[in-house]
Order: sequence, then C-alpha cells, then structure tokens
Amino acid sequence: MKKAIITGSTGLLGRAVAKYLFDYGIDVLCLGRRQLSTADIIKIFGREVLYLNVPMQSILSLDTNLKFSKWTPDNQCVFYNFAWSGKEGLTDGSFGNQLINAIYAANAVKAAKQIGCIKFVNAGTIEETYVEKYLEKKEITPYQSTQTDYSLAKLACRDMCKIVAYLEKIDYIHTRLSVPLDPELSMGSYVASTLRKILIGEAYDAPINKKLFDVISINDVARAYYLIGAGGRNKSDYFIGTGTPTTLSHFFDKFEKLISGVGKNDSDNTHPADACLFSIEKLTSDTGFVPAAFFQDFENICNIAISDKI
Repeated sequence: MKKAIITGSTGLLGRAVAKYLFDYGIDVLCLGRRQLSTADIIKIFGREVLYLNVPMQSILSLDTNLKFSKWTPDNQCVFYNFAWSGKEGLTDGSFGNQLINAIYAANAVKAAKQIGCIKFVNAGTIEETYVEKYLEKKEITPYQSTQTDYSLAKLACRDMCKIVAYLEKIDYIHTRLSVPLDPELSMGSYVASTLRKILIGEAYDAPINKKLFDVISINDVARAYYLIGAGGRNKSDYFIGTGTPTTLSHFFDKFEKLISGVGKNDSDNTHPADACLFSIEKLTSDTGFVPAAFFQDFENICNIAISDKI
C-alpha cells in the first residue's frame, strides 16, 4: 500500500486513520461532505493535506473529481470507507435514513474499482453481529435494541458491498468495531462523556445495558486499519478490538480504580461464552495486530487526573 483514499475522513475513525497513514508515509486523499478551508484542514488533520469535498451521494463522480485534483491512485491504492450518517447523529433516523448509507457504500466500491484501487476496506459495527446471530436463531419475538435500524442497515451494507466487490473484481475486506475511544476523550460519545465525568469526580448514571462491549483506543484502531490495508486478506471479516469484552458498568468501575491508582492489575471481566463475537484471532494471524495493554493509551490523562487529586 503506497496510497489510500478515505471517505468520512473528518469523523473519529477517518481522521485517526488518515493521521496514522500520513505518519507512515502513505499518500492519502481525504474525502468528506463539508467544504473545508486550509485552516479547517490543518485543525482536523494536524497538517495540510489533500482534501476533496465529495459527498457520498456523488461518490460515483470521484473519477471526474480526481482529474481536476492532480492526484492519481497507483496500483497499490487502498480505499477505506468510514462514511456513515443518520438523520442527525450516526445511529438515529428511520430505516430509510440508515439504508441510504448502504447504497452509497456499494457505489463507493464501484468508484474504487473505476479509479484503479486494489482493495476496499469497509467499516461496520458489532451491532450487525448481534442482529445476525438473532436472525440465525429464527426467533419469533421482536429484536430488542435501540439501534435496530442502524444495525440492519449496517448488515445490508456489508452484504451489498461484498456482492458489488465480487462483480467488480476488487478485493473486499469488512471490519467491525464495538467502542472506539479517543484517549483525549475529546469527541462526544456516551462512553467518552461518562469517563470525563469520572475524571473530574462528577456523579454519573450507572449504565443499565448489560450487553458486552469492547472499548479500544482509537490509536490502536488506526494501527489495525493500516495493517489491514497493507496485509489484510480478501473476503475477510475482521473484528477490531482488545479481544476482552466487558459490560460498561465494569469498564467504568475499572476506569475509576485506575484513576485512584489501585486498579492497574484488576482482571478483565470477560464472558467466555460470548468472547467469540469479539475475537481478534484472525486479525492477529493475518496482520500481526496486537492491541496495547489495557488503558495504556490513557495513562497520560489518568496520571494528570491523579495528580490533580493529590
């Protein structure tokens, strides 16, 4: 891999992967739906990069846009698709709002082939795995989730992209994540906002969700995507995580103990029966990816919090 194209480049995943690839000498073209000034680009990516305002609904015109940009992919260019949006946030809106993303992603596969990319890497979610397991059981009771439409659309996206990639003759790799987390806790998810409250000693509502989650530093995620782009295998479906899922309540408890300086040796509360859903074995065997030690990327911010309490 010498070059890469990234859709959704201004989001949490996109910008982290873009920065990582830049640092490894990869020539990266960033795509997004917003018009950005040079100052905006430097603020987001930490440097001046080539960014094109190409919204996903216009992704099939990418070939034309490239002709005016003077940027050309070579025969080692990887296409990363991180673009996704709901009505207002990532997972909200109707099923129609969510499903349109699958159509855009399938078109992105076509666009990637048209411009000569050798590999298409798509970002999914662990939620689609939960839905898939539910469908396999052929349950007659309704699927219970606050993200049903999002999960179904992600599942449809995966299958549509696989089919188009097969027809277009381009390598396709699917990836899934649970909870990618910025070590600076600067981007606002529920998990990040709760950890910020813990850092300043503010009370928070205990999570009632008993499902398993696998929280992983966005730095690890970026490294995994670099390795997948460089050595991931065609038709693979990789889960990117630590491989040690736990409940949010246990995760928050562990973070509180880390802040207090007594939790670094706390054992992970992994559920062996569900561990297969979060397995990183294939990712590790194919690419050599090994996640950092638990909270290693959060040591600096945790040490600052501990110092403030002394």
